[in-house]
Amino acid sequence: MDVWIVINPILKVLLYGASFLSVGSFFFSLHFAKHLTVAQKDYCNTLAVKTAFVGAVTSLLMVLSVAGNLGGDIASVIEPLMLQLALESKSGAGYVTVFLGFTGMLIAYRLRGNANSVGLLISSAAIMLSFTMSGHSQLGGFLSQSLLMIHLFGLAFWLGALLPFRWMCLQRDTHNLNIIAHRFGVIALGYVSLLLSAGLGYAYLLLGDVSLLFTTQYGNVLLVKVVLVMSLLSLAALNKFKLVPSLESKQTNAVMQFHRSVQFEIAIALIILIASSLLTTSMTLPMGM
Repeated sequence: MDVWIVINPILKVLLYGASFLSVGSFFFSLHFAKHLTVAQKDYCNTLAVKTAFVGAVTSLLMVLSVAGNLGGDIASVIEPLMLQLALESKSGAGYVTVFLGFTGMLIAYRLRGNANSVGLLISSAAIMLSFTMSGHSQLGGFLSQSLLMIHLFGLAFWLGALLPFRWMCLQRDTHNLNIIAHRFGVIALGYVSLLLSAGLGYAYLLLGDVSLLFTTQYGNVLLVKVVLVMSLLSLAALNKFKLVPSLESKQTNAVMQFHRSVQFEIAIALIILIASSLLTTSMTLPMGM
């Protein structure tokens, strides 16, 4: 069995996770800065730094995997010619870009004031941009790349909030949880609208025919991903219309119920990342594109 069939999807899941958590944690701090305590800000910053480090290491491993795929064996990852070809490829350029984005993020967190904010914004853009530099997003040109970027930023905002919310639920002091959860629900309406419209538009550009969702392997996995995203949004709707009001009214066990819902969202998000990884590493588009 080709070892890269196993390695590449695992690395891609790690890369997706690191990207959404590092950028998403920054977004969370950015949007809710005036409501967060010092401890909550420190948690978000620490989470972003740790996941950015994981992302930087993973992106370098992805470059090696490109070299290995080109050479056809494990030994190819250290062959100078294969490494050169990997770096010159679109995939290699994308992984170098995301590495620079993660590195920039690690540097930015050591800075203060405007330099910190600007550095994090540029680094976040580089991380998201890297996913449009190769693969299926190239097929539709600028339009598909733009839709993918919008979709990814929406996902980063959404998924990047899950671990901070989980952590906040587990703390003794949860007095501002209801405020942040309410604000998140309001802001998320805009992000979710962009996420869904861009994601559906991107999927249509790739497939060109809705029936392929049901008649092809690629379409089946994509359909599973769509169903999972809708499930995630359903949980979010439950949070907004039932659990968040419970938090605001200080009802008994409200924090515990909100925590349980966030746990479910995290589990679904992980499966979505796995499905996305399979779509981009192990499957080809229906028309052989």
